[in-house]
Amino acid sequence: MSTGKSAASWTMKKIVRPQSLALRMADQIRELIVNGEIELGTLISENDIASKLQVSRTPVREALQKLETERLVQIIPQRGTYVFQFNEQEMQQTCKMREILESGALGIALARDREGLIAALEKQLKLGNKALNGDPDSFRAADAGFHMALIEFSQNQELIYAYHNIINRIRALLNRLARTTEELSGSQKDHEDFVAMLREGRDTDAEQHLRWHVGGLLRMFQQKY
Repeated sequence: MSTGKSAASWTMKKIVRPQSLALRMADQIRELIVNGEIELGTLISENDIASKLQVSRTPVREALQKLETERLVQIIPQRGTYVFQFNEQEMQQTCKMREILESGALGIALARDREGLIAALEKQLKLGNKALNGDPDSFRAADAGFHMALIEFSQNQELIYAYHNIINRIRALLNRLARTTEELSGSQKDHEDFVAMLREGRDTDAEQHLRWHVGGLLRMFQQKY
């Protein structure tokens, strides 16, 4: 994958200090990676970011260390900080982890409150349908919200924590791979079919469909790279 835009071309907002500066910077850099403004494999310069935001290097370094714990960047001593990249083996492992977590969350959530889960997912479906008529970024946010609703409805904090550790890398790749209107509409149709199966009590079919759906990222990766 290409190294993409230079730091000078990134659009970053000036940060006001009251809250933790490092955490706020981490949030902003994370979003730039996820939405594609900073390409995978890019070298991130502490000096460039510090200069652009008119802050010292210390909070920048702390922000990048935070992102390294999320595996969004890799800090290599004497060389610098690089945005993550995936090979096919890493993609397979990450997609399998996501499949395990989402299917596990489904089982827990159904046992805890079936009707509540279906209602939460139907709410996300409406947001997805509305977002399809807008810009692609709006739908990608709605798509992420659908899957996060499933995860959070499990109320299993260990599962939720594990999911948060992989989902931003997943989102970064989805935002680069799923670009066409047809691909985005297909994702929404998968969501609708999944919820319909749950309404009909076809839980085994729904779980199999969910596993197939989240495996779409790996299939797109294999097709395009």
